[in-house]
Amino acid sequence: MRKKEGKERDFQRQFVPQSVRDIFSKAFRQGLKVSWMLLKIYIPVSIITAVLDRIGFLDLIAPVFEPLMKLIGLPGEAALVLLAAWVNNLFAAIAAASVIDLSIRQITIIAIVTGFAHNLIVETGVLVKLKMARPAIALTRIVFGFAAGMVLNLIMPETVKGVIINPYAGSSADFSWTAHLSGIAVTTLQIVIVMFLVMLVYEFFLYWKHSGKIKEKLTVFTRFFGMSSAALGPWLVGTFIGIAYGAGILFDMNRKHLLTHKDNCLLTASLCLFHAVVEDTVIFVVIGANLWWILGARILSLILIITLLSRNNLYKKFTWAGLPKETLKC
Repeated sequence: MRKKEGKERDFQRQFVPQSVRDIFSKAFRQGLKVSWMLLKIYIPVSIITAVLDRIGFLDLIAPVFEPLMKLIGLPGEAALVLLAAWVNNLFAAIAAASVIDLSIRQITIIAIVTGFAHNLIVETGVLVKLKMARPAIALTRIVFGFAAGMVLNLIMPETVKGVIINPYAGSSADFSWTAHLSGIAVTTLQIVIVMFLVMLVYEFFLYWKHSGKIKEKLTVFTRFFGMSSAALGPWLVGTFIGIAYGAGILFDMNRKHLLTHKDNCLLTASLCLFHAVVEDTVIFVVIGANLWWILGARILSLILIITLLSRNNLYKKFTWAGLPKETLKC
């Protein structure tokens, strides 16, 4: 009992802010830490992509991928953007997109397609390590993301509104290294600000003394999707922090062996469709994507897919898609 109480005090001291000043301090430190992790990817990829564009590599690959990309309303060179997201993260995708002439509609489609499938190496590794998925889940995410892009290309109007909050973002036809590097600097500042705000909200939630009562009310979401109340913690962490950044917390929660096979299957499918939703959405909205199309597509997909999988235990028939088999224990 004393050991358990000691661990709880250690957790409170290390992770739960003790005052409003502590909230801002922790949010600032964590925001900078996460921003640095992202910028180490964003800045080099942005510069490398610009170099590839200058030497004609994008023009070379565009005709090869044009037929495939046309299905989701994107130019052929946008294949590099999708590849950057699949291998790395969304910040790499934004970096690759920075030298391509894209409309608001196309940026929004990229945001949705890559929202379903990005950072596949790391996130798949985390899910496999947690025994919440198998490697096939990576391919499933790519196929689903591409299918979502095809549907959106059919139903999304040609004119979609959005605001590009970067004075240096513009047509690749007007490319200059000065403008490109200035754009990188502006986006870098935006990334730091967004990460700080995300961490600030998270720290305020931890600090709020009524967060326990909120947690009880939020179990309505897991019940709605057919999961037990034990799945709420991992679901909240994955939804708002993400699979990669929330890996440590997810591992600690799963170590308690409280999740059923159904919880694991539905939780994995849910997180693949809808994770790090604040961060993933905001970073694309900053460069002009339409907020409502992004959220609408991801929320609707979440409700339809998870409700379907939950009904009559249909999730058991989709282990071939990468969902964990019942023999896997958490």
